[in-house]
Amino acid sequence: MITQTEGRIILSEMQPHTQTPTFHKTHIWEKGETQNYELEYVEKVLLLPNCTFSLPVSSVHSVLIIPYIGDLYVENTRIGQKCIEEHQTFSLQANLYSEILNPYQDEMVTFFIAKYSNVLAEELNDISIQVSKNELLPIPASSWIGQFDGRQKGKLSLSNKHKDVLVYVVDGAFEVQDRLLHAEDALLLNSVDMVDFEALSNEAILLFFELALHTKRG
Repeated sequence: MITQTEGRIILSEMQPHTQTPTFHKTHIWEKGETQNYELEYVEKVLLLPNCTFSLPVSSVHSVLIIPYIGDLYVENTRIGQKCIEEHQTFSLQANLYSEILNPYQDEMVTFFIAKYSNVLAEELNDISIQVSKNELLPIPASSWIGQFDGRQKGKLSLSNKHKDVLVYVVDGAFEVQDRLLHAEDALLLNSVDMVDFEALSNEAILLFFELALHTKRG
């Protein structure tokens, strides 16, 4: 029996949306005014064909880009134009104006954006979840993603104890810490050392973010 931990489910229908002529954005989670997490928000963006999406600009922030459906390009004056494929992630310092471009003429792309209040290393990482199935793959900034077959069980063990964790079901259905989550549902868990989960459908995809506290440097 899994010990019930304190947490809050954020159902997909409760997540705010922003609609423009070029994109549809879902605000999955945003930290509260009294919360001092390094992670500030997580969003899901559907970008229309041959359109661009502007990233936030700040000298002390970074963004983590996780493509889900389709490849995309990230462009600014420092990196030029960089292709980010479906099986990759890209962390980017937000001190320059940057855009995400959908290179397709007739297909939308879908991706996730996580904004952090600290500076991440600017790097491209592989996350081949279709190849490395039934395991969690690490992403920069203490986050993980994995694709699981139905009835596969797993656990996320945190090196930093008693941390808050944000869980998001990208696709399929899961039971996480005795809570049933469907596609696009999120779960905020408080003060956990380990998170247990079980996939309830085939090719189900789960995303984790450890909510580390922001510490002033210097």
